[in-house]
Amino acid sequence: MAKSTPIADAQAREAALDPRRSFIVQAPAGSGKTDLLVRRFSKLLSVVEKPEEIVAITFTIKAAAEMRKRILSEAKRPDLAHRLRIQTIDAFCASLTRQMPVVSGFGAQPGIVEEADEHYREAARRAIGELSPAACRLLLHLDNNVATATSMIASMLAKRDQWLRKTGLAPTRSELEANLRSERERILARAREHHPKASIAFAESALTRNYTWRVRGNPVPPTQRTESLRQALEALLRMPAEKYEDSQWETLGAILELLPKAAGWLKVVFAERGETDFTEVAQGAVRALGTPDNPTDLLLALDTRIKHILVDEFQDTSYSQYELLERLTSGWEPDDGRTLFLVGDPMQSIYRFREAKVALFLQAWEQGLGTVKLERLTLTTNFRSQSGLVDWYNAAFPHILPGEPDHATGAVPYSPATPHDDPLPDSAVTWHHASSRKNESEKIVELVRRAEGTKALLVRNRLALAEIVPALKAAGIRYRAIEIEHLGEKQVVQDLYALTRALLHPADRIAWLSLLRAPWLALPLKELHQIASPDRFKTVWELIKDDLFL
Repeated sequence: MAKSTPIADAQAREAALDPRRSFIVQAPAGSGKTDLLVRRFSKLLSVVEKPEEIVAITFTIKAAAEMRKRILSEAKRPDLAHRLRIQTIDAFCASLTRQMPVVSGFGAQPGIVEEADEHYREAARRAIGELSPAACRLLLHLDNNVATATSMIASMLAKRDQWLRKTGLAPTRSELEANLRSERERILARAREHHPKASIAFAESALTRNYTWRVRGNPVPPTQRTESLRQALEALLRMPAEKYEDSQWETLGAILELLPKAAGWLKVVFAERGETDFTEVAQGAVRALGTPDNPTDLLLALDTRIKHILVDEFQDTSYSQYELLERLTSGWEPDDGRTLFLVGDPMQSIYRFREAKVALFLQAWEQGLGTVKLERLTLTTNFRSQSGLVDWYNAAFPHILPGEPDHATGAVPYSPATPHDDPLPDSAVTWHHASSRKNESEKIVELVRRAEGTKALLVRNRLALAEIVPALKAAGIRYRAIEIEHLGEKQVVQDLYALTRALLHPADRIAWLSLLRAPWLALPLKELHQIASPDRFKTVWELIKDDLFL
């Protein structure tokens, strides 16, 4: 921010430093939210009696470390190093469970696994393996495909923060059908905001089966055919039925009956392995605080110790984490000197970090969080991108993102940015058409060779690199792939893995054939076939050892 150019949203940034007020701040990428958090924290340090009265919560260790470093640098007080409470949300939740091990449901603190997919599958297998009536109904529906049933239940366990509510049970049929009716009413109301005559029949006469405008007999005049109206009518045609058919409910009911059992088995699996996941820790932290009507000693103690809470990346908040913040602030009164400061960017919610729900950001934005009323601030200045890029963002993304916020679908409209840096020479954005994957990879190699300085290549998923990576290698272009090529997928690792398997198990034909195919021998496929085909019951070692000892 060394540039003297006036900052467009300077007034909002200055207001955010008021230590007497609570805010929710929408801070898009490049808007300097970390700087704002540091300045807010530093301002609070000047008004609190003890540094421990301020708690800053981030979502990554790197963000917490950066924030701590910058605050210490600005404060120029080395004595604060061990007194600043700047933690990741997971570390904060874990600290609460350690203080209340019985109430939280944790005994000795378990290890936390980043990816607990195998734990989910094992719990799902055990729940289905009981062959309860619900499990039998589900298997009957799936033609006795145990693998599919296991995957379905396991995927729901990964998302249990969204359905395993205070009762510890899955929702009932009446609750789900009430939600269906509510969703239908919401979709219809939204459509009628765009056209007073909107209905299913109206939408069918206005749109084709592909949800495009009908050419003939359309009740909507061409001059009124806006994209927002088309989307609203499409939503009408796509909306769910008002209730489940009995045959549908038989299967869905079986799944809902299995889910709490699977959740129970998951606790057993976690206990057996001495491990847990982030969701379990967050739910344990909520239990450790009790309820507003029946608070634990820990919540009462925190209520007097914590005066200010700052939360970064609030759009990444899950249900349990949101509930945790509600508990922590449940005893706060207006103008009692305690403040809540939430910073996030709902436009980045596309990443869905650990089943986070952007609707929670929208809810806090419109209603506040629990009993805490939040003033709304929006940062608009972009310090990261040159003016040409910002102008392109502002022109393109209103057509990409939805026009209006929607709690149910997590829809978030684009918030225009204001450039801070002057435009650079040449075009900021250039489009290149590729007729095929091969053509695309060739074009990328050409662009990389022409570009100066550091180059970055972003793709939708790893499959998109199928042609690009070989093209870069063939062109002799060195690159560093981040979270693209796993260690186990590297050829040298696979060769060593095959060697290990072959040595441990002489009857592992696949491992032995891989060993013969590896770079140190590299037998062609024709010779591998000659070795293995004469007798499929003999080991590869038995088939080749006579030749080796001749």
